[in-house]
Formats: sequence, C-alpha cells, structure tokens
Amino acid sequence: MSNIAKVLGIFAPLALIAMTSIATPASAISVDLAKKCRDMAIKAHPPTVPGAKKGSAEAERTSYQSCIQNNGNGSNDDTQKDASPPAK
Repeated sequence: MSNIAKVLGIFAPLALIAMTSIATPASAISVDLAKKCRDMAIKAHPPTVPGAKKGSAEAERTSYQSCIQNNGNGSNDDTQKDASPPAK
C-alpha cells in the first residue's frame, strides 16, 4: 500500500465526520416579522431620554427577542412589563 493510500485512509473518515458534524445555519427572519416585533417592543418599552438614570433598552431587546422566538405572537413571559423596580 502506498503512502498516499495510507494518508487518504486516515484522513478521509475524519473529513467525513467533520463535514457531517457542521451545524446548519439558522434561517433568516422575514422583514415583516422584524418590523412587527420592533413595533411591539418599542410600544411596550418606549425609549427614554438620553442620560436618564433608568432606561428600558434591555427590556426592549428582551421583548424583541421573545417576539421573534414566538413568531410575532408577543412574549409568554414578563418581558412586556416595565423593567423599573416597583414603587414603594
């Protein structure tokens, strides 16, 4: 057996394993879904004035991501609520 055949015999199965184990990329969301979820997130968590001590950017991002995961059906958790601490 030649050296080339030995090398191919070793690396061919490794290459096959590597090629089959590569994850498939996630599918892209539609423009309509992105717009719908963006509008819902902004409505639930309106932007604040720059420099304000309490903001809603984190809550808005969480709400948007939840909407995308639920295909535009809103969220199934508490991300739609205000992110500020409860009043005393």
